[in-house]
Amino acid sequence: MIGSAATGGHGNRSGDRRLVLRSATWADSLWLLLEGLDPRKIGEQYSVWEAPLQLLVAPLRAFSAPWRRTVAAIVEVDGRRAGYIGPNPLSANLEYFVARWARGGIGRRLIATYLGEFRRSDRSRRFFISYRNERSKAALLGALGQLGWSDYRVEARRHGWHVIIPATTVVDPA
Repeated sequence: MIGSAATGGHGNRSGDRRLVLRSATWADSLWLLLEGLDPRKIGEQYSVWEAPLQLLVAPLRAFSAPWRRTVAAIVEVDGRRAGYIGPNPLSANLEYFVARWARGGIGRRLIATYLGEFRRSDRSRRFFISYRNERSKAALLGALGQLGWSDYRVEARRHGWHVIIPATTVVDPA
């Protein structure tokens, strides 16, 4: 389990919240499935055109995450399961989502914790962010800045940005 204790306010409400990333387990599978199929994510997490894909992505994420314990993380905020960060089972892009109740500055901290502590790697990584999700783009770029990483590319694509983080010299211990 990798934890990131509260680090004081940066002008958001996340400063006094406890954030923990832990490996996904089989006990998380049903929760991941239900969260992935939640229709409230349409228009927010993914577009209406991508919604049918969730019928495939959500089950694949739910049942592959426990097998990928070193790359798939459950996000806990204040001791409650609040989200996921890890690879998308179809594209292998890194993705994350956080429950509405847990938002408010958590995104930046969870990405920085994931990349800097949970999933340090010598492999390149790629995030895809929809053009309609400026909040997620700001969180990702803020996390990269917080880590002091400047060697990344932001590429405009048809439906959104690809943020490509090149390989680092830090190798995961596992």
